[in-house]
Amino acid sequence: MAYVGGARNILADALPTVSMPTSTTRLVRHPARSSRSPAGRQESHSAQLGVLLSTVVASCWTNRQGRQTRTCRVARSVTAERTARREKLMQPKTASSNKWHWKDRLTVHYAKAASKIPGTDTAVVLLHGFGVASFHYEAQFGPLSEAGYTVYAADNVGAGLSWPDSDPAPGTPLEVQSPGSEWGFGSPCPPFEDLVIGEALWVEQVRDFIAECVEEPYVILGGNSLGGYLTVLATAAMGTELLGRVKGVALLNPTPFWGWIPNRSKNPGLYDTLPWKGQFPIPASVRPLTLAWYNTLRNPDSIEWLLNFVTSNPAGVGHELAERIATMADHPAGAAAFAQILFTPQAELTFEEALDHVVKSNIPVFLLYGREDPWIIPYWAARAYSTAPGADYVQLSPSGHCPHYETPAAVNECLLRWLQDKAPVDGQAQQDLPGSIGASFAVTEEDGREVVVTRRGFPEPFREDELAWDELPAWLQQMARGDE
Repeated sequence: MAYVGGARNILADALPTVSMPTSTTRLVRHPARSSRSPAGRQESHSAQLGVLLSTVVASCWTNRQGRQTRTCRVARSVTAERTARREKLMQPKTASSNKWHWKDRLTVHYAKAASKIPGTDTAVVLLHGFGVASFHYEAQFGPLSEAGYTVYAADNVGAGLSWPDSDPAPGTPLEVQSPGSEWGFGSPCPPFEDLVIGEALWVEQVRDFIAECVEEPYVILGGNSLGGYLTVLATAAMGTELLGRVKGVALLNPTPFWGWIPNRSKNPGLYDTLPWKGQFPIPASVRPLTLAWYNTLRNPDSIEWLLNFVTSNPAGVGHELAERIATMADHPAGAAAFAQILFTPQAELTFEEALDHVVKSNIPVFLLYGREDPWIIPYWAARAYSTAPGADYVQLSPSGHCPHYETPAAVNECLLRWLQDKAPVDGQAQQDLPGSIGASFAVTEEDGREVVVTRRGFPEPFREDELAWDELPAWLQQMARGDE
């Protein structure tokens, strides 16, 4: 990618002052998605890593053309006004907010919408993606609860309103001068020495949350992006008793990988050579890059660019979601949590290994993918389907990386059809998903857009090499950028 070197120089220049210079690179719009990116971005991307890196690099360029250098504020004191604002924006508008005190040192926020039909026995537990929180499922709480399911969505620790109760590593000079401004960069402090915010903690959180907070005897577990990844990892890690409560898993554009630090059990030699493995406190050597990257990515311009990039309908994103994401990061532990998440070791099981475990446990699987997702392209959906060939697999178009947010009516219709098959509610009408491969139906969204839901699958054994080439033209078309 031609522009990576320039972005690296921008970051390098920015580190001493944590100041993000505005690039003069011309910004253009995709004719279909009106998404902004550097003009030179016409070349193909051969790997998901390239997509991820290009997204991060592009975020450095998202200040409006012609603006001068913008200095990012690394830390600010916590005030009652800021705290109240964050709590207001993080709470879903369509569900009640609740607090769960976990591990005697963490407070987990979760949203709950009780079933509107008395006596039902199945809960739907939804796991959010990276950078968002339980509010991302506002459009699902109402329809699912009206249909007879109690819906839960918890904020992962390090997101939304789920954070350590106190500074896990206090004592930095800035923290001493301005209490509540910067957590996690000081000295080790019991009981947080072994706390690492990342996928292992989140998997444990999901299991404990279901065991301690979900009152219904049966559960449908589902998630989008990182939430889909955590869904299969958490299910695969459940004991017999908890696993017996799971009636199915629903995966919405699940990310097929997470983390780059090697897993200790799989690469013990390489893992042991790492000077830091994600625990508190955050090392001084990591702090400059962490703060520079963190403040760039939480910039509203960066967030809006990224949201436009991953959706098929940028006009439907709006500024509210970007504001909520930016506000969520405005917590004294935000930068430290971001650093830990970046450096968290990989899980022992890959996504496909965990999904295979779910399948072998005879748990029904629902695969739902937005067709226009530039990250989790149809190739990854096909790989998931090859691991779970008995799954119900539907594709929505046009729809992007977060179909439940971008095309909620279509997603809710699909979820309800699948839920009523796997966990029926007495007295509720049942309507099946399309039964044959290629069959489809259309759903009209509130804004008038029509979304086509198509049954997908492969009548022949999955051939990875052929499929990758079959999907490549569509992927390149999604990734391309052109003048209006």
